[in-house]
Amino acid sequence: MIRRDTLWKALIEDLIEDFLHFFFHAYINKIDLERGVTFLDKDLEQIMPEAETKRRHADKLFKAWLKNGQEQWFLVHVEVQGYPDDQFAFRMYQYYYRIQDRYGKPVTAIAIYTDNKRAYHAKAYKADFLGTELIYRFQSFVLADYTAEELRASENPFGLALDAARLALDPRVKDDDQLMVSKLNLIRHLLSRGLSKVKIRRLYNFINMYVSFQNSENTLKFEKEVREITKSRQPMGLEEAILKEVREQGIEQEKQLAILRAYENGIATAMIAKIVDLPLVRVESVIAAQEKGDPSNEPE
Repeated sequence: MIRRDTLWKALIEDLIEDFLHFFFHAYINKIDLERGVTFLDKDLEQIMPEAETKRRHADKLFKAWLKNGQEQWFLVHVEVQGYPDDQFAFRMYQYYYRIQDRYGKPVTAIAIYTDNKRAYHAKAYKADFLGTELIYRFQSFVLADYTAEELRASENPFGLALDAARLALDPRVKDDDQLMVSKLNLIRHLLSRGLSKVKIRRLYNFINMYVSFQNSENTLKFEKEVREITKSRQPMGLEEAILKEVREQGIEQEKQLAILRAYENGIATAMIAKIVDLPLVRVESVIAAQEKGDPSNEPE
């Protein structure tokens, strides 16, 4: 099973413009989207080495440019599972001052809480001592504050991903039968949006993997239902794209071998994904399975 933090990091990278439109809507007219964005994974690792925190979250750091030519850095923290952590707000502040100290770049930060542990949802870091006071505020988004209707009302595709994540919090989704209904409704909504085949494929992967069925047989049933749904829809190119994702539960042996060889040679996973023309989450799942010694993912 692919970890949820891995899914979030891949989706943010795959749908970065939609992400910016969703979470930075008030400022989107100031951002020069034509220049694209540059992800700063190596810089993030230097700023906050993974060894410093083992908590289940997804962090992304990237830079974009404003229309006035200014370079702007964005720090995104996605909290996947709630923990009692008194140091979280301080860590957000650590990111800020380390970026300032090392790079001297302006930073905007947002914490996206996909859990329902509201007591841990910080919005600021505060410190004071003998008349000296520090307040560092950052943006926050609490998924539990939104209903499925509100998320689907948005025309932004990222709302569908958030709706899929919301299923993990929904008390009404208590068993596989209810999850089946909810996930199929999401797929129908996804297909009704008129999105590109690439976006549909990426969102389908996220919806399919984020909340898993307890019984593996229901996964096969879900995929069969998806095939039935796509049969009744046009154009055929869309049907073929979805069916391709459903049928290909494994990755071709030659691509698996190429992924593992490239990884052993020190090539970054994002570059490997481009080389083999597969989603980043697929590449990472092959590597993770190999490192865990899963024989089902070893090339013959």
